[in-house]
This record gives sequence, structure tokens and C-alpha cells, in this order.
Amino acid sequence: MVGNRHPTLELTVGQAAIQILLVEDNLAEARLLQEVLKGTILSRCQLVHTQRLSDAIEQLHAQEFDIVLLDLSLPDSQGLASLDTLIEQGPYLPVVVLTNNNDDALALEAVRRGAQDYLVKREINQLSLVRSLRYAIERKQAAEVLREANQLLEQRVKERTAELATSNEQLRQEIEQRQRIQERLELAQRVSQIGTFEWYIQLNQVIWSAELEALYGVAKGDFDGRYDDWLETIHPEDCDRVEQALQDAADHGQGLNIEFRILRPDQEIRWIAAKSSVFSDETGQSLRMLGVHIDITDKKQLEAQFLRAQRLESIGTLASGIAHDLNNILTPILAAAKLLPLKLSNLDAQSQKLLNILDVSAQRGADLVEQILSFARGVEGKHKPLQLPTLLSEVERMIRQTLPKSIQIQTKIAPDLWAISGDATQLHQVFMNLCVNARDAMSDGGTLQITTENLHVDRAYAQMHLDAEVGAYGVVTIADTGLGIAPDVLSRIFDPFFTTKAIGKGTGLGLSAVLGIVKSHSGFIDVQSEPGQGSAFRIFLPARDAIADPPEDSLTLLAGKGELILVVDDETSVCDVTQATLETYNYQVLTAHDGLEAITLLAQHKHDVCCVLMDIMMPSMDGLATIPLLQRLSPDLWVIAMSGLNSAETAEQRRKLGFQGFLAKPFTTQELLQVLHQGCHQG
Repeated sequence: MVGNRHPTLELTVGQAAIQILLVEDNLAEARLLQEVLKGTILSRCQLVHTQRLSDAIEQLHAQEFDIVLLDLSLPDSQGLASLDTLIEQGPYLPVVVLTNNNDDALALEAVRRGAQDYLVKREINQLSLVRSLRYAIERKQAAEVLREANQLLEQRVKERTAELATSNEQLRQEIEQRQRIQERLELAQRVSQIGTFEWYIQLNQVIWSAELEALYGVAKGDFDGRYDDWLETIHPEDCDRVEQALQDAADHGQGLNIEFRILRPDQEIRWIAAKSSVFSDETGQSLRMLGVHIDITDKKQLEAQFLRAQRLESIGTLASGIAHDLNNILTPILAAAKLLPLKLSNLDAQSQKLLNILDVSAQRGADLVEQILSFARGVEGKHKPLQLPTLLSEVERMIRQTLPKSIQIQTKIAPDLWAISGDATQLHQVFMNLCVNARDAMSDGGTLQITTENLHVDRAYAQMHLDAEVGAYGVVTIADTGLGIAPDVLSRIFDPFFTTKAIGKGTGLGLSAVLGIVKSHSGFIDVQSEPGQGSAFRIFLPARDAIADPPEDSLTLLAGKGELILVVDDETSVCDVTQATLETYNYQVLTAHDGLEAITLLAQHKHDVCCVLMDIMMPSMDGLATIPLLQRLSPDLWVIAMSGLNSAETAEQRRKLGFQGFLAKPFTTQELLQVLHQGCHQG
């Protein structure tokens, strides 16, 4: 802190001891100011003149001043920066700014930054100068008095605070004790999915507990006593019934006991049971209703499941009777169709053709009855050798007849697909369900693709998918260009009763049934989706009589020669499996879990890294953001993109950003080695 003294009340303007520091680089103007001061009541003041701001600061450290006259144009400082520096050195010292410019905006900004006044040099006279100096000192004195008063007030507040500390501590202990009791109660309510409410009937005011608001999926305080806000959350079909039940309970002084549905903000439907008691005055008038809301969704779902099971059982019983009667009808038709050619040896070609049609149609009817009976009863289907091209051709024919014209259907069914073992009816249900879901995701039109392939799932691939086992599979992919699935929803799509469709549009059982059927065939499902980019469902079904796995010799030919590979993926399991596989085939491996770590490793080993395997979608600095930085470090670097979603948009992004290759996850050892062989030996 500089050595200037603070102006005090004892200092008056008429005293000769006023110390003025003049900071002015123009000697003529400095002498003019001295002349102006002569003959005034300040004529006996002591004025110290400096021409530079740095000299002025030295003077402030050397002696005390009552006021500073500051020119804004100095050799070593210009403009308001001089004022800022001076105030920083002497925060309690009044400053009057001198300038040649009559600039109101500059004057206002100078005062805002702490100047006491602003004088234009060519307009200065004895009266204006004395008045400015006097007012500047007085204002600064007043500010100092106010500051001291504030300090005194703060001291008194601290003393009062100290007096209240003991009382506050006692109160805090009482509050903590009550909070512990309240927390135990709230925990019990959360575990039990129970929330409380209190309705003051005459005032029409409602108090909702935080637990109750949590049941409704809203933040604490969202209802905030507003009865109408709560009513808006009730399912439209139940709202009138709930309002009437509440009114009847209040009118008759009887407790409420009702079940109803609510719509949470994410449009999830939940079931609530409301139970309450009504408290009345001595005249019997209802005053207050106190009650609880209990989430009974799980109970309702179990009831629905039980009723559905009963309904299916009834359908199965009915189907059994119908199937029995139809079989009795079809049996003689089939027998007659077989016997007539033997009895009538002279049948012409047309009659023989009609008998063949009769035989085939009756047999198809018998097969259809068997399929309906199997599906209605829910019994395990009969697994027989199946050809996927035949089954998918029937699916394609059906969806072309039923899907809207705005959806383009593309199929690519390999003719050399391996045979599988399964139930045709159940697999038909799987593929039709996925196609219908794809249609619902493309309400404005799009493209539905059905493709097939043969795939050997090796150990590396199986380790990337928990449900996969090593072996040969026939793979059916059903992909759409629809809305896609959000990441927080993707993990729940196979849960029973979970659906994102509007009320009455879906049961939430379709994909659950699909998963159950595929698992019953010892297969598994891989789903890849991105919001706005569509979805792809890959159905893996174990193959029968598949060709042998690729010989080990062919993989050895793709082995590395000690090249260093950088693997970048936020999934630790993918990094570990890929590293183990590559090290088995004579590669060296570095692993990173985000783009920043990859950049750091490449900077350390940029002369050694041969190729980078990088996941496109990572939560922190993904592959699309990282590749330009990697290429800046190593322009000739070969970078291969990895992704579970191989959409056209993603492919275009890869091409523009400079990815030289692509590896779809999950991938086999052969696919991994082939893409690296190309990158390291041909790149």
C-alpha cells in the first residue's frame, strides 16, 4: 500500500497544508494551473508536479497527498488506464481528471471508474478549479466516513452473530435430529413407492410430499400446491372418474380408495392406488383429507400377464376344438384325394390336375391348422431343417402387400445360405414383427432392407457379444431408415411391457417375444441404432452342415510382422479382446479409451505406430473429432474406423474425414486381420 494518508474530517479545505499531486507532462499547462491556484483560498497549498505516471507513483510512495490532478495523456500511459493504475495504488485518494477533450462519454466513464471529477483544461478557472478540488476532497471524506461506519456495523454484526451462535447450534442439533427422523420416513416411502398428500378442502390447497412427486416423475416442488397441475398428469380416460371420486369423498366425509393411471413426463404410463381419510369438524363438515399414493404398476402388469395367460389358455382350448373338427373335415378330403386316382384310372389330364390341386390344398390346410394350434397354445415348436431364402421370400411377399408405398423394400438374400434348424411359424413371426416395427419407425416413408449372410463367429467375436457362442450362423439383418432408438431406451427394448408407442398402439410384448423365440433357437440378436439414423436388427441363427471354419493357415498368412497398432475404444472389453487377438498374430498394441488419450499416445510414438483402429462413437472426444488431430500429427497415418452402425451417413462422414478403412463391430479375427493387412502392408 502506498504512503498517502486517508482524508479525515479534521482536514478542511481552508487549511494551507493541503497536498496536491499534479501529474501533467506539459510544463506550460502545469505552470498555468499553478497560476490559477494563486490568489485563491488554496494559494498556500503545496503542489508537487510530475510529468510521468511512474514518477507520480513514486511520489505516492514517498509522501502523503490529499488529492491528485491527473492528465490522461502521459508519455508512459494513455487514457483511462492511467486512472485505473493510480486508483489501484491509492484507493482512498481523490482524483480529478484533466483532459483537452470535452467528451461527455469519457467523463462519465472516468467517474464510473472512480474519478471524483472531470475538468477540461481550456475551461479551467479559479472558481471551477477550487470548487472541483473542494468537492472532490469532501466526497472522498464522506466515502471514508461511510466506509468506517460500515466497518463498525460489520463488527457489531459479527458480535451479534457470535451471540447467536450458541442458540443456532442448539437449534441445528434439534433440526438434525428431526431430519434424521424425516429421512428414515422418506426412505421407507421411497422403498415402498409411497407418497403422501394433504388437502385442505375449504381452502382448496394441497400439500404434496417429494416422494409423491417422484412417483409422478416430476421434480420436487413442481406441483407446488397446484391441484390443476396434478390433474393434468392423470390419464385422460381416468381423469373425470378421479375428480368425481375426490368430490364424493369430500362431500360425504368418507375416505378415498381408488386406482387410476398417470402419464409421466416421458409418456410412461404408471398405475397409482390412492387411499385417504377425511377429517371433519364437530358439525360434520369435511376440513382436511390426508392420504397416500402407492405405485402399483408392477402389480397391474402381473395381473395383466396372468389374464393374458388365461386368455391364451382359453384360446388354446378353443383352437384345440376347432383344430379337431377341421382335421376331421380335412382327413377324408386328403384320403379321397389320394384314392381317387387309384379308383379312376382313365382320368384325363385336366381331372388329374384338379385332384392334385385338391390334395395340395388340403395338405396346406392341415399344416395351417397345426401351426395355429402350436401358436395359440404357446408350445415349443417343432424344429426342422429350414432354408432361410424360402422363408424370407414368403416374408417379402407379405410385406410388399401390406406396407405403404412410401416405404421402399430392398432385399439381398444370398442363394448359398447355410440351412438352419427351426420352427418356420415362429421365425416367420420374428421377421414379420421386426418389419412391422420398422414400418412404424418410418411414418413419413423410408427404406426397409432385408439382407442375409453366412458368418463364422470366432472366439474374438463371441467375447464382444455376451449371448454369442463360437460357431457357424446364418445371419438375417432387417434395417430401416427411420427415427432410430435413443441410447437410454435401447437397453430396454426387449423388456416385457416396455413400449415407446402411443397409448393403444403397442403392448410392449413384440420384441420380448422375438428375443424369446431367437433364444429358443440357440441364437442371439445384435441391435445397432442411432437417433435420426435408423435401426438395424441382426438375427443370428445356428447353421446346420456349414462349411468348416477358415483354416488356421489362412489366418497365419495375415499375421503381422511386429507392427505397432493403436486401438482406441471407450469399451474396455473391446480393447482387451482386440489387443489379445493382435498380439496372438504378431502385432504390438497400444490402447486408448478416448480421443485425448489417443492423441497423447500418438505424439509419443508417431514414428512407430503403423495403423490406428478407432471407434467412431465415444462419449468423450469421439473418432470423428479426433482424426483431424491425429492426421495433423502424422499426415500419412492409416486410420481404420470401427462402429456398430454402418449407415450411409456414417460412411460419408468417414470418407470426408479421411478414414481409409472400416470395421463393423462385432468383428471376427479374419475380418480384423484382413483390414490391418491392407492398412499396414498396402497403405
